[in-house]
Amino acid sequence: MIPAKEVGGDFYDYFALDEDHLALVIADVSGKGVPAAFFMAISRTLLKSSGLFLRKPGTTIAALNDQLCLENDQMMFVTVFYAVLQLSTGRLTYVNAGHNPPILLRQGSAQYFPKGRNMGLAVLEGQQYHEGTLQLMPGDCLLLYTDGVTEATDAQGALLGEARLLEVAQSFSAQSNRSGPARQLTALVVEEVRRFEAGAAQADDITVMALAYRGNAP
Repeated sequence: MIPAKEVGGDFYDYFALDEDHLALVIADVSGKGVPAAFFMAISRTLLKSSGLFLRKPGTTIAALNDQLCLENDQMMFVTVFYAVLQLSTGRLTYVNAGHNPPILLRQGSAQYFPKGRNMGLAVLEGQQYHEGTLQLMPGDCLLLYTDGVTEATDAQGALLGEARLLEVAQSFSAQSNRSGPARQLTALVVEEVRRFEAGAAQADDITVMALAYRGNAP
């Protein structure tokens, strides 16, 4: 996580719901600087408390949205990708609330998740948030990121874009020996962003998160 200013509005987290379920989240608060960082801290705290109590991603995000609508005097909003992974089976249940679609890396290929159809949080209370599911296989890797990656700009104002990010993921998926893909993948994405910027100022907060699923491997 690399803020564009001294502090930023992106956040990511992961935490155990129980011995067999892992929650993970990446999110982006509108705006930058101290106001965004403050709203980010509220969002992160409320999400974790709701997730531990409500368990299901759709219910958790709906509750978080209603809470944030009550605490939103500055009219900010948050995009969120929140998922719960059952460790024993690889079943991933997730909600994409207006966030960039993650990328699934599998057996030498890479593809985006379907575009989310839920709105971001803190916009309108009383919303239902639809869940998606994905069956992870041992060796799969997930790449999650904020729009500071795809909207990174060079000196001419061109955007890095989704196509170029997918190319990076595909190249990594084809070449990785799977010895430690999560850390290697996030480092590679940040390197590509810096290469593309070529010295241009960072325009937005950059956050990259990866998860490698190993199944029952020790």
